[in-house]
Amino acid sequence: MKVPANSVALALSLAALAACRVVDERPHGGPDGGRSGPVVSVPPRGTATTLDIASWNLEWFGDTAHGPSVEALQLSNARDVIAGTDFDIWGLEEIVSTPQFDSLVGQLPGYAGFLANDSLVVNGAAFYSDFDNLEQKVGLLYKTSVVTVLGASVILLQSNFDFAGRPPLEIKLRTSLGGSTQDIVVIVMHSKCCSDMASYQRRVNASSALKAYVDATYSTQKVWVIGDWNDDVDISIFDEQPSPYANFVTDGRYTVQTQALTNAHVASTVSFSDMIDHHMNNNEAAATYVAGSVEVYRVDAFVANYGSTTSDHFPVLSRYTLGPAATAP
Repeated sequence: MKVPANSVALALSLAALAACRVVDERPHGGPDGGRSGPVVSVPPRGTATTLDIASWNLEWFGDTAHGPSVEALQLSNARDVIAGTDFDIWGLEEIVSTPQFDSLVGQLPGYAGFLANDSLVVNGAAFYSDFDNLEQKVGLLYKTSVVTVLGASVILLQSNFDFAGRPPLEIKLRTSLGGSTQDIVVIVMHSKCCSDMASYQRRVNASSALKAYVDATYSTQKVWVIGDWNDDVDISIFDEQPSPYANFVTDGRYTVQTQALTNAHVASTVSFSDMIDHHMNNNEAAATYVAGSVEVYRVDAFVANYGSTTSDHFPVLSRYTLGPAATAP
């Protein structure tokens, strides 16, 4: 049974958190950075004038028993995709190995990051240290030139079961871009998988808890909820039931930007036709959305044998201004 973090963890130092595992930015493993295979060239999708937000489920990242079998190749491909895409914020899911994550951050100059089990995250170690610290974890990568971390915590602890032991990671950030500085909130989520009734009901319960929390906690701040929601937002992957996230979709205070991809029958995974990785904003954040910028980035066009070497999910991207809304070129 997991228990909340003790009072020491609750006395988190924000000054220490700002460092957030900024590790050696020199490439590891020799002149080629420890690559396994050729460098992958991925065209950039970020811009210098927008806040660029991505999410990506990196299938069993760093787990030698599951997911892609060549860990060094998965690492180098992930690094090249993130570096090439050139986005400011990455919400990551399914990170298993902390050392492998640290290697990833260390090979991404200009980025810092941390996982939900980091000692700097309130409640993090208490809820993300199972299976001898080989639990699937959510985390955050960010450009240090654009983003400063103000605080981080694991939330909705009472709904741990409904979130499959992976309660959301909430990060409070200060963003500085184009002379504008704003504080925002990013919630990285990895919901319960699978297309059976019990799993579906847990997603329904988790969505209800999340909405109650965001409704009550954030009335004016800009909020993003990103990650692997493991279900679609039109109808559920289970038996064509109502979407577990219909409570957000039907509430005019929220916009699921990826609903446009659902409506266009875009898939966010390698093997299935559904859109199960999503980006959602409240009204304050949605007002800064760059129209038409949300996309599933099909990096399998650049990464050889992507589904077997890198992940079974594709990165999902969306862009925002820190001022008035804009339109994607």
